[in-house]
Amino acid sequence: MTANRIADAQKQLDTLIRTAYAKAFPGKEMRDFIIEIPKDTSHGDFASNAAMVNAKNAGKAPRDIAAALLEAMDFTGSYFVAAETAGPGFMNFRLGQNWFSDSVQSVLDCGADYGRSDYGHGEKVMVEFVSANPTGPMHMGNARGGAIGDCLASALDFAGYEVCREFYINDAGNQIVKFGKSLEARYLQLYLGEDAVEFPEDGYHGDDIRELAQAFYDLHGDQYRDVEEAQRLEALAAFGLERNIPKMQADLRRYGIEYDQWFFESSLHTSGYVAETVGLLTEKGWTYEKDGALWLNTTQLLKNKYLAEGKSQKQVDK
Repeated sequence: MTANRIADAQKQLDTLIRTAYAKAFPGKEMRDFIIEIPKDTSHGDFASNAAMVNAKNAGKAPRDIAAALLEAMDFTGSYFVAAETAGPGFMNFRLGQNWFSDSVQSVLDCGADYGRSDYGHGEKVMVEFVSANPTGPMHMGNARGGAIGDCLASALDFAGYEVCREFYINDAGNQIVKFGKSLEARYLQLYLGEDAVEFPEDGYHGDDIRELAQAFYDLHGDQYRDVEEAQRLEALAAFGLERNIPKMQADLRRYGIEYDQWFFESSLHTSGYVAETVGLLTEKGWTYEKDGALWLNTTQLLKNKYLAEGKSQKQVDK
């Protein structure tokens, strides 16, 4: 655990002020006071209003109390070397070599754990970052997200949280259908020519798609040329993912990023969770069909939420 030298100095200064007060004003009650770091560091490293809040108890003007406290104060062996009175009775204090030496030593003693704390008390935090689509090579935007996400995860770990780094792999849905169709077009073009097979207008046009199609052909030849389209698409998409995902993992590892979990979107579908959730939402009447798709009725859900919060129907309709 990193030593908190600022807190140590504040505690030490509190003791110095109280000891000096008891010496300068024996038998006088002392009220609580504030020790803070001045906004303007030219005023000192720490400041206190002890003289001002104890004017009534000590029976003197704040500046006189401050002068008496500083005269009675002994800095020998402490972190402090100087102090002065400012304004209506503030006391400003300056740290000496002892504090700086101890601060540097605490850093050296902690080594790689310098800055680590128990602030998070082991609370679990999942940081999901990068999560680039596995349909092609990663780019500079993914590199930026990787640096930010990994730094955030490291900071949370040092702050005492139990951190899990996750990469969410979008290996299901429309982008994978498009990925398969793009590979299919390039695969069939190897036999029939580019003019004979139309490439999907919204397909992936990168050279990596050509390279994957060629690699698939080199491995399987014409085995998937005349099979049903669904079978061909499934085989091509699986082939591409099996090669792209390890590349992504290797690139991120070279970048210094190690994930605790690579979560596959497809697992949500194969587990039945997606179908079960959709079924429950439909059963509650929170979905509707439009344009050949099933939609979540978020508008009605928000209206129900606002009505439950006590808003009028008129307010909700607005």
